[in-house]
Amino acid sequence: MALAGIGAGALAACSGEGSRLSLAIWQDYLGETTLADFLRATGIEVTVTPIASNEDLYARLKAGKHGFDLVVPSSPWVERMVREGLLAPLSKTRLANLGNLEAAFNDMPYDPGNLHSVPYTWMALGIGYRRSKVPQVPAGWKDLLEGPGQAGRIALPDDPNLLFRIAAKASGFPANQFNPDRVKQAEAMLARAMPRIKALHRDGGQDLLLKGEVDLIAGWNADIAQVALEDPDIGFALPKEGALLACDCLAIPADAARPENAHKFIDFVLSAEGGAGVAGTLWFPSPNEAARELLPPDYRTNPVLFPPPKAGAVSEFISDNPGLDPQFEAAMRRLQVPQ
Repeated sequence: MALAGIGAGALAACSGEGSRLSLAIWQDYLGETTLADFLRATGIEVTVTPIASNEDLYARLKAGKHGFDLVVPSSPWVERMVREGLLAPLSKTRLANLGNLEAAFNDMPYDPGNLHSVPYTWMALGIGYRRSKVPQVPAGWKDLLEGPGQAGRIALPDDPNLLFRIAAKASGFPANQFNPDRVKQAEAMLARAMPRIKALHRDGGQDLLLKGEVDLIAGWNADIAQVALEDPDIGFALPKEGALLACDCLAIPADAARPENAHKFIDFVLSAEGGAGVAGTLWFPSPNEAARELLPPDYRTNPVLFPPPKAGAVSEFISDNPGLDPQFEAAMRRLQVPQ
């Protein structure tokens, strides 16, 4: 979506930062014309470095001398980066379009008050399925793991931080409150489920679903929405126990050389037109309410991007707890996972 209504320099302001910005972001994670529109609006040229993983971005920020002015980490990593002083506080007075965020995204649990980050996209981990093969969609995580149908036709995430949180929700526990007994209970539930599981996927469950290799997956709605565009036989449902939630976020490194230019880019994406350019290209759920209003009904009412809520479901943002990582990894090694 080109921003024909914004003239050159409309968002520009005097600063000593020059006319450049270094952005570290996931591959192909911008609108088709976002960079050109931003350049025309501000005179600032953006250099993009693709992010390989959150772990890689974190390591580079931790080491310093990365050269990034703006980064797009996922929300659990925002929590870690804030805790370790790797992100600069945002200046809300420089973000005139902040009011375009939907109210639910104004105070995120991983960054209370959004003091260091702004949501860029959001996503829910739920149940993807092939309509013609699944006559009764599992009502929730427990049914997916222990129900009688689709044995050998199910794929789950290969990420222990997701897998064990799914098992916790299935057991009736909060997703982020683990103790040794709860880890053991989650491991036992997963051990019972593994004979029914065809594959553990690393961000590729939607492709297994599209190819017909499985009929049910635990996957992100944003990813499933992409394959549902190709095949309307693919659907998505929120589990009755609640989804796992995450955001990808715009944040400024604490040692960024051009924080004012970074604020300008954030504010540009928060504008209705700038946000619509991103969401309309990515076809990911956007927290920008004003941007959504500019997009067609097949985006705004898409039941995969914006799944209907389930009464009583408690969806939770994934938190960062590095102390759990070795416990989950050790338990994963004990599981007989499908190869």
